[in-house]
Amino acid sequence: SFQLLPSFCLFLQNFCSNSTVLRTQTACHSCSISMFVPCPTGFRRSPGSLTLFTVWVLCRYQIRTSSLQLAVSGCSFQCFQQVEVKSCCPGYWGPDCMECPDRADGPCSGRGVCSDGSGTCSCVHGLCGSGLKGDGRCTCFSGYRGPRCDQELPECAALSCQQNARCMEEALTGQLVCQCLPGYEKSGSQSKNPCLRPVCHSWASCAHTGPDQHHCTCNPGYSGDGQVCMAVDPCQTQNGGCSARTTRCIYDGPGKSHCECLPGFETLADGSCNLKDVCKPDSCHQNANCSTVEPGRVRSVPSALLYLTVTCLLT
Repeated sequence: SFQLLPSFCLFLQNFCSNSTVLRTQTACHSCSISMFVPCPTGFRRSPGSLTLFTVWVLCRYQIRTSSLQLAVSGCSFQCFQQVEVKSCCPGYWGPDCMECPDRADGPCSGRGVCSDGSGTCSCVHGLCGSGLKGDGRCTCFSGYRGPRCDQELPECAALSCQQNARCMEEALTGQLVCQCLPGYEKSGSQSKNPCLRPVCHSWASCAHTGPDQHHCTCNPGYSGDGQVCMAVDPCQTQNGGCSARTTRCIYDGPGKSHCECLPGFETLADGSCNLKDVCKPDSCHQNANCSTVEPGRVRSVPSALLYLTVTCLLT
């Protein structure tokens, strides 16, 4: 067990401590007893809190009696505790603060930054050998060289590849040529437009949103995700907005409909439907009034003259 002590001490050397101050406020109390109110365990009074009134905070606390509850003005003061927070020293990382790859004073072969497990790679056009087994060296993309992969090959510079193309070797010939990045075409000067192909439903429109990217939207009168669109029948939802008592909904096509008066109703100038009057001169007795109560149905109501005649005969 004693042989582990040097290794343990080595880890302690890689830890750096940062001093942090924690502050808290005492509960509100009577100002007359502030001299005797202790700080929470582990905390102590702020310097001058016993003599300087400016560090006290005016507050209110409750006093309860058998019949009353009073809010009384009081005081509260600040307490503090100084703690040491351990973290890895520069050049060390992880829970055990192990030395960063390569060396603590020059991690990642001098081409990166190691800071408590997080780091950045300075390879411009390449991949950085990172991780515990990495050495920080850059593996350059085709067409670049140098420790940071920031030097373009003269042969590639002469090709003047477009912004969205890279100088790469052809697999068969090994010749350096400009090849488009994924999602681009025509030597990298133009992004691929999937909308030039039938990628959406025939009743949908296609929007080109980026290199080889698109979004399908169903046309007006249709619903769906753009890959599958179905015609919308307004009559299937709340009768297309038509009054069920006087009209019926007529489907005119995807997303279109109109209201039509039911039999026995007639269309007025404002487009509404009204009960058609079907009373005729011979529909009722000559001494009765005729009124249409339903489509094709009338009701006979005796007139006042008939009531008067009957009354006279009875007397």
